Amino acid sequence: MRIFSGRRRFAAVAVTAAVAGLAGGLVVAHEDSSSALAQGPPRVIAQGKFRSLTWNTLGTASLVRESSGNLQLHLSHDFFTKHAPELYVYLVKLRGQQRIFWKEVGLLKGSEGGQAYSVGSDATKPGVQVAIFCAKCNQISGLAPLAPVPSA
Repeated sequence: MRIFSGRRRFAAVAVTAAVAGLAGGLVVAHEDSSSALAQGPPRVIAQGKFRSLTWNTLGTASLVRESSGNLQLHLSHDFFTKHAPELYVYLVKLRGQQRIFWKEVGLLKGSEGGQAYSVGSDATKPGVQVAIFCAKCNQISGLAPLAPVPSA
């Protein structure tokens, strides 16, 4: 009998622990989702117009904080640059011709049209610009200085 009651007690403890773990997980998941919703809809926190350096680059770059809290770099629907091999998007800080900060965001998805890229918090540093860079010719085709956008 003692073996049976010991097993029964173990089963009761195991079931209780499983239910408590499930309840705790639901509470944590609810808190995470409510805090993500509390951040509101996506909003533009910084923006800048491209200026051409080596060839025409037009449009706007926007830094967007998503409702999840993640940062995205958006190139506008009217974005355009000359098609070339090995075009990349970079976050940069320059002092004259010297690169103070130089971080690859990714391969440019297309030479025209809207596109989005995930970026880290370093995109919010003061003085950061978005560069369209041709690796083949080692030239920046255009720069968009990101300036904070006042919240509404």
